[in-house]
Amino acid sequence: MLRSDFETRFEIARQRALKHPRWFRIRVTWRAFNGVMAVCIFTVAAVMMVGWSLAPAFDGDLIADPVPSLLRMLWVLPALWCFVSLLRVLKGHFPAPEGMRLDRAEAPRLFALLDRMARRFGTPPIHEVRVTGELNAAITQRPTLGYFFRLRNTLVLGLPLAFALSPRQFTAVIAHEFGHLRRQRMALGGWGCHLRAFWHQVLENMETVPSRLRPMLSWVSSHESPVYCAESLVLSHLDELEADAAAAEVVGSRRLGEALAEVAMKQRFLADDYWRKVYAQADRAKRPSILPYRNMAAAFRVGFDRAALVDELEDVGDEDDDEALSTHPSLQARIRALGLQAAEAGQGSDNAARRFFACALPRLTAALDRQWWDAERRSWRRRHWEVSRAMERIARLETEEDLDVSERLELAMLVERYGGERDAVSVYAGVLPHAQARPDALLAMGRLLVSRGDPAGVAYLRQALDEDDAVGLQAAALLVEHCERVGNERGARRYRKRLARILRQAALVQDALDLPLTALRNLPPGLEMFELRALVRELRQHDEVSAAYVARRRCELAPRWRAYLMVLCVPPAFLPHAELLAQQVETSISLCGLWRVMIVAENGEEERAMQRVRGAKFYSRKRRTSELRPSA
Repeated sequence: MLRSDFETRFEIARQRALKHPRWFRIRVTWRAFNGVMAVCIFTVAAVMMVGWSLAPAFDGDLIADPVPSLLRMLWVLPALWCFVSLLRVLKGHFPAPEGMRLDRAEAPRLFALLDRMARRFGTPPIHEVRVTGELNAAITQRPTLGYFFRLRNTLVLGLPLAFALSPRQFTAVIAHEFGHLRRQRMALGGWGCHLRAFWHQVLENMETVPSRLRPMLSWVSSHESPVYCAESLVLSHLDELEADAAAAEVVGSRRLGEALAEVAMKQRFLADDYWRKVYAQADRAKRPSILPYRNMAAAFRVGFDRAALVDELEDVGDEDDDEALSTHPSLQARIRALGLQAAEAGQGSDNAARRFFACALPRLTAALDRQWWDAERRSWRRRHWEVSRAMERIARLETEEDLDVSERLELAMLVERYGGERDAVSVYAGVLPHAQARPDALLAMGRLLVSRGDPAGVAYLRQALDEDDAVGLQAAALLVEHCERVGNERGARRYRKRLARILRQAALVQDALDLPLTALRNLPPGLEMFELRALVRELRQHDEVSAAYVARRRCELAPRWRAYLMVLCVPPAFLPHAELLAQQVETSISLCGLWRVMIVAENGEEERAMQRVRGAKFYSRKRRTSELRPSA
């Protein structure tokens, strides 16, 4: 489904919800109930069909009238097959909440706050508290046994949320979560929420569970899922606004609005500044010297620039085009619903973690840092190795006096990607006098200058556009973007026409790349050594790749295009993940040209066909036996 169609459905559902919010919730729950019951009815019908088919074996008809009875009993196979398929579709998965369990003795003030909130809102108590590493809070409900019995309330708290907020703001966020419990999950409301989540899983199973019924089930899901997802997202927005209103009655609109604004600013700080600096350590050290959770409170206290983010607060929470795809309304929509004119940021004060998690903080931060390092250790060390080798190569090239054009270009590309604070433009400027006929150098120089707002980059992009069609595809897109940004509509229109012409040629080249390996003659790649080294650096991040080949394909209708076919060989066990791997590698290739990545089984016919192309193999990796198991 197109995004515009989904947004239209979302807007229709939103208008219904605004007119009759209570009936809209009943409508969505009734849709989920009807869907689940329909699948259950067909499942029961399959069971009855099995009983009807086997009846002659128990009532004596098999002896009295054997031929019709045997024909009737043959129906047991398709009936049993339908029953098993539908049973797999009805299989729901409600995993236990993630995070570390927090005992009452470790955080008595937190549990006292939760008890006060439960009495104030008139809700059942929180049965369990779990702590995660996300800047978020949520109350989850799960039946105590399978799909039945009473619902158990679990509060999932992100420790960064407690670091980011003051005690008063943290209390407002907790009140918001109890607002969900009070307004939407009391009595039958909790089971309605559970039913809607179950129907969502059933729709997903219809498209993913392999069976002979999958074409029919996929057709049902393709018609039902867009409508149900749009209505579910609108209902999620409605739930958030209702929870805000309930919390505002207890803690006040102003304090809740202040907490929402603080969460938005701190989330921006973590994403744009803090985590970027944490991962930047991998360029210099094999192990991080700044552990993220142990130092997060200090980062909020020292590194958080409140004045700068307060000025951007309206942009941080402004409504955007992605609201229809988000489970939460925008910050500005929530602020307006609270009756406030604008979001107001609070003043810096002591963080809530010290008040509510005081005794448990050392254990929680140490455990979260350990979990984070266990998950990131391998990619961290791979990144450190990659940067170290690149810096060694930069130092070696800079010490050499007489560099050829390829080595100068390699140096510029390495400085751009791994040089950190070094100015890549000055390095490319030293390359261009020696590489007038290199469109990739012109493209890089133009891209860097235009990204800085320097109009001198336009001339380089124009020259690259005329030199090479494959490079021209990127150059034309950058020129269109630049012209639109500076308000040059006439220039943007001219480059859009040029871009459309290049895209038509690219479609022809892509058709040639999509042909089977044996359909066209694969030519030697003709890549330079530094370009092959760049490809190797990318492939070293994927342990499942045992060998890699690259060949050039020529399209007679667009002979100037540089089109490359990269074939990655993996063990057969990794083939189910081939599409994701191909997408990751394609997006990581920074070399000029049109690329197609194909994943094949190692030692197969496709690999033998690539071995016959001279100079195609450029990467090989030996793996231990323990590495041949696919990751989950």
